[in-house]
Amino acid sequence: MRLIELWQQDTAFVGGKSLQQIISFCGEGALRDDSDCASEFREFLGAVPLDVLQRLTEECLARSFPESGLALQDMVNEVGRRLGFEVQHGRYRGVKGAIGFDGLWRADDGHSIVLEVKTTDAYRMDLDTIGRYREALSDQGTIDEDSSSVLVAVGREDTGGLEAQIRGSRHAWDFRLVSIDSLLKLALVKERIDDWRVSAQINGILRPIEYTRLDGIVDLLFSTSKDIESAQIAEESPEEAATADTPEDPTRAHKLDHEAAKQDVLTRYAATLQSPIVKRGRALRATADGKHHIVCLASKPHYEGEGRQYWYGITPPQIEFLRRAPSSALVLACSDTHRAAAVPLGTIERLLPKLNTTPPGSHGSDDLAHWHIFLRVVGNAMRLEPKAGEDAVDVTASEIAAGSTRGSSTT
Repeated sequence: MRLIELWQQDTAFVGGKSLQQIISFCGEGALRDDSDCASEFREFLGAVPLDVLQRLTEECLARSFPESGLALQDMVNEVGRRLGFEVQHGRYRGVKGAIGFDGLWRADDGHSIVLEVKTTDAYRMDLDTIGRYREALSDQGTIDEDSSSVLVAVGREDTGGLEAQIRGSRHAWDFRLVSIDSLLKLALVKERIDDWRVSAQINGILRPIEYTRLDGIVDLLFSTSKDIESAQIAEESPEEAATADTPEDPTRAHKLDHEAAKQDVLTRYAATLQSPIVKRGRALRATADGKHHIVCLASKPHYEGEGRQYWYGITPPQIEFLRRAPSSALVLACSDTHRAAAVPLGTIERLLPKLNTTPPGSHGSDDLAHWHIFLRVVGNAMRLEPKAGEDAVDVTASEIAAGSTRGSSTT
């Protein structure tokens, strides 16, 4: 049984094991280049939640074992993937004729980062050798040297000696240094936002930056706060404050747990997809292989008209995230019953021009905050209701099945 299958079947069992034990479950039980063990370990890292990845990284730095440096290399590369880079793993051990980089991260705008992972900065680095990795990748056409840089990720925050070494070298402009703890913090920030444009700005921090002008950093702080503010506005419908709950409304007795509803729905959806689902933003999720993107929203019920009505606000950055994968779906969860529909992006795209917006009438404009989506549930039927005068869209066939969640996982 592959490690990922064991993780899906018994998350608590695998999650309670040490890093060294986890590696022993993979393939031949030893990390080697081009081995089944390496493939299974990287697959596992791609499926676990960020807090598990952080715990394993901290354990790797605190408790050295023969393959700890190799495992750390894989885990830092996985952090790069969580940051939104396209990641190419390097080799564990250098061989003649191969370029010895630890990882290669590519950004959407074409910039490439050559990664070097160090457990400690206790020893001086051969900066010229690492610089030659970048030159060799450029010579073979893998990267553009003028649009590339080197990132040294170190497993400790006290990096004064290495900083001085880089500043005093001819590589001062091309190299940047970051602690692995800080990389994990950046990944955590990315999980708390939904705007992939802000994501690109965050990634820019890892490149050589000219600090005379600070506008870029100010723009990043402003964009991040704007994303959080937009999410808070989109969580409740404009009509919600003005609509009194009817006596039979169960939300009067207790506050519905939207997060619990989403977790339950996504676990069932993972079983349908036969793949773990990993968090990529506040409402953003993706299968571990990144081939299927999901935006998951939850709503309490409103008792207006026939059956129950649920309101959701979906933002332009969330739509853009859905467009970035070969297949994707908007998952609309009902927080009271845990029923949900996984509506394909194509259906949503056709519906967008027929939806009300905030601000009103701002469809296609830069100031659009979110579209209003109404889901009507009557018995077994589920339909999306656009603005007045437009036909409803039946999405009953898109309902996520209830039942066993064995063999699935979500983070």
